[in-house]
Amino acid sequence: MRIAALTILGLLLAAPAVGAQEPPFTLFPVVGGAKYTDDYGAPRGQGSHEGNDLLAPCGTPVVAVVPGTVELDYGSRSGWMVTLRGRSSWYRYIHMDGSRGAKGAMAPGLRDGSRVKEGQIISYVGNTGDAVGAPCHLHFELHYGTRTVNPYAWLRKATIVNLDPADPNALSTTTGVSLKIAGTVVWTGTVGGEGRIIVRPTKVETSAGERVDRRGRIVLRATPELAASVRAGQKGTITTAPAEPTSERMTCPALAWTATAIS
Repeated sequence: MRIAALTILGLLLAAPAVGAQEPPFTLFPVVGGAKYTDDYGAPRGQGSHEGNDLLAPCGTPVVAVVPGTVELDYGSRSGWMVTLRGRSSWYRYIHMDGSRGAKGAMAPGLRDGSRVKEGQIISYVGNTGDAVGAPCHLHFELHYGTRTVNPYAWLRKATIVNLDPADPNALSTTTGVSLKIAGTVVWTGTVGGEGRIIVRPTKVETSAGERVDRRGRIVLRATPELAASVRAGQKGTITTAPAEPTSERMTCPALAWTATAIS
């Protein structure tokens, strides 16, 4: 019993770590998100990996993570590559889609030297260069001057943008998503005057109907009143308040979401 109590206490007190360093970018480069790991520095035939590979279907739009200018290049290893130059940092988007040639490697209306806004579509995921035959992905690099930096920590916290269902060339203006968590309440109570609900999920999906792969217990914030209205062992569906979708938040770490209702 003591071990179980300590485990629950650890979950209740756990909270996402917040880095003190100002982020170089706050938008996720691939529209709709991507699958990826921290593969920066991994061995490659030409040396260590200088970015993170973000896996997504070929043709998925990618966006400028900062305002700046764009340039298009082609290399035998990189394939089609878009360079985004911001004020204090710059970025390489590598292995871009080549199905439409040089004209289609950048978004319509863009050319070398074009100014772009943060969040503007600039290119499309592909598998050109030495990625031919490999799964489609964006090789994403972060640079300061001549120095490359691992972008993984900022990718985890970056906001994921989605396409507007009414316009495939525009981004959604939705500021956040909510979750619907079906499952069983494991524990409920208050900590420091704030409500807590721990649920063992059987199904988690976003307000857009997208499935979230989460099997472990989820620790939610709640008002004391809502926490007091549910009981351990209760089955139902918990709805959360909208929040900005990030790679980290979509893994449902402790206290990342706030419960607003249970039915």
